[in-house]
Amino acid sequence: MIARSLRFLIPFAISAGLLILLVYFLGDQLSAIPGDLLKADWSLIPAAIALYFVGIWVRSVRWRLLLPEHSVKLFTLFRALVVGLTVNDVVPLRAGEVARAYLLARWCRIPYGTTVASLVVERVLDGLSLAVLLLIALTLVPSPPPYLLVGAVGATAIFVTAATLLALAAWRASAIMALAGFVGRRLPRRFGTPIERLASSFARALALVHSPARLARMLGLSLLAWGLELGVFFVVMLSFRLPASYQLALLVGSAANFSTLVPSSPGYAGTFDFALTRVLQDAVAIPIPTATAAAYDVVVHYAILILPVVVVGMLVLWRSHMTFGQITHTPERFTPQEAEANRQAA
Repeated sequence: MIARSLRFLIPFAISAGLLILLVYFLGDQLSAIPGDLLKADWSLIPAAIALYFVGIWVRSVRWRLLLPEHSVKLFTLFRALVVGLTVNDVVPLRAGEVARAYLLARWCRIPYGTTVASLVVERVLDGLSLAVLLLIALTLVPSPPPYLLVGAVGATAIFVTAATLLALAAWRASAIMALAGFVGRRLPRRFGTPIERLASSFARALALVHSPARLARMLGLSLLAWGLELGVFFVVMLSFRLPASYQLALLVGSAANFSTLVPSSPGYAGTFDFALTRVLQDAVAIPIPTATAAAYDVVVHYAILILPVVVVGMLVLWRSHMTFGQITHTPERFTPQEAEANRQAA
């Protein structure tokens, strides 16, 4: 019970601590943030929002490649992805992945383990793509903060290792099944059977995506999706009349997104905000007031990356007659009639 409480409270404590630290750095500039927001060119914001949603669509295309056994409509994957992002923005403990697995089980009858496998590969591809873009930015930005080079090398090593382990698992899927069977036989049937079923669909899904050509296409789509999303940071730099360049956007955007690996409250409050404002100030030769950097963060993080997605995600849930309680639990079993109705609704 204590461990569960700590697991719930620590992310909020980290977020609160970083937000307090950011307010401390702002000092008497805190009152200047509204003025900086009013000075921004808000006519560019719709273009930044559109750019972000195009990036989400590209991620949906990549997700379909991760589910080669299933003919899922691209729009269905897009809706599930938007709902997953919405859940991550408003619910603790990053329950958005559970929501995506639930929705594919409800709408398309895709086994939970298959979706989990696709999400694991997706996370590794995202990490590798971000690491590549951050390393590229470090070579192009004139005076990058030294600590980012250390972080980029460390992140690259972590995700290359993860990719290697996934590749081994994909080529030796039988090892996953053997391990799950070993564990499952030593547990009560109500626990062991679901574990073996999950491992079976997980291993099969991994084995189906180890084609080099398919992996190359997925990595290309990952780089494109992140290139579009980090373009949002560039457009907002133009809006605030900052010393804008796409390589600077790659740098601050990659660093801010890597900061979300740190446990935090819903929406990555605190971790994303602190990383974005500090890197933006540290990476440019011309001093940027902390209030301006904070205002820039408010627009990027909350007005573009969170609010529009939450609005669209809530609309999807409303039209699908579903609640947050439903989509953040393990997929239930559906009758054939329910499955057919769900497929038609998707």
